[in-house]
Amino acid sequence: MKTIACLALLCFHCSFSLAREALQFPHACDKGKQLTIAAVGDLLFHYPLQRKAADHGFASLWPDLIPYFEAADITYGNLEGPIGVGLLPNGQQVADPLLWKTYFLSRFPSFNYHPSVAASLKTSGFDIVSNANNHILDRDSLGIDKTIETLDQHQLAHIGAKAKNATTSWYTLLERKGFKIAWLACAEHTNGIPDKHHQVFNCYHSADRSTMINTIRDLKKQVDIIIVSPHWGEEYQTFPNRAQKEFAKDVLNAGASAVIGSHPHVLQPVETFSTNDGRQTLISYSLGNFVSYQGSPKNRSSMVLLLGFTKTPTQTIINGVRFVPIYMNNRSGIDNIQINALSQEQFNRYFQSLYAPIIPFDHALFSLPIVTNPECIMK
Repeated sequence: MKTIACLALLCFHCSFSLAREALQFPHACDKGKQLTIAAVGDLLFHYPLQRKAADHGFASLWPDLIPYFEAADITYGNLEGPIGVGLLPNGQQVADPLLWKTYFLSRFPSFNYHPSVAASLKTSGFDIVSNANNHILDRDSLGIDKTIETLDQHQLAHIGAKAKNATTSWYTLLERKGFKIAWLACAEHTNGIPDKHHQVFNCYHSADRSTMINTIRDLKKQVDIIIVSPHWGEEYQTFPNRAQKEFAKDVLNAGASAVIGSHPHVLQPVETFSTNDGRQTLISYSLGNFVSYQGSPKNRSSMVLLLGFTKTPTQTIINGVRFVPIYMNNRSGIDNIQINALSQEQFNRYFQSLYAPIIPFDHALFSLPIVTNPECIMK
């Protein structure tokens, strides 16, 4: 952890006056059924991470976090790239798709992941992933088809992309503990690769945006929670741009409960938003990288966002937010690559300045159990 300390001190010495005020939810202590969603940012498997996974499995990259994923009722992440079994970068099918080291150790800027990643995510506690991102077409249209086929085989729900000529809806519905949760995802772009068959839901194309708003308005009458996961914004920028802010407000006013974004590869602020109909909602503009080989401290620092909901006889509300601060160890040799949960001492001593503009310190969680509204326990 000495390396973590040095990097943090070098790059994030700033004033704690930037610390955010607590995120307030006026009905946090209302009685009812409760549900917790855990969300992480980009699952970005650069070449060294794939090399470790080839020997030890993908779950070896996040052992510290599995207890949190298992404790949450639903766990979500952005799967940044296809699982295009046996596909070369040009989308060509190779004769023997089982040769890992020949065809699956992909490199930036064109990713492709071994199908075992789906099994590892499922057994680690993940329930749903987004495929709406700028790398999903890295193995062309067929890569999306094979990705969805593989995720379906492992009963891992997915959002944001469709198989070629599929007539399914753009949303996915999950049911847990008496809650109905609808998920939608979209991407700002696909790195200039043409989406020839409209397989990826686009955040900013007018027709797709209209479809999303209308879908949310319809779902609002049918489900308890609506989560929207856009892949958007400017890479490496720690604050959202105007388009992100406008999109978030539009989907929340339409009826969404929360917006959980990705793509910038760094953390962006978590904030509440009061909708036109009086609901208190949440925006997490970017959860940064969950796993990656990007080297700067701000690319290696992230969080597991924990979002709590309560279903009362009249409505479903957010009861609170917590986060597990995490740090990617990826500069100590391939066998040591993994994401680590920070202890309270590490967080307090070295990392508060990084999180200060992002989320209030007192929302940090350093151990189980997950309680998103601890202020209500004694009431």
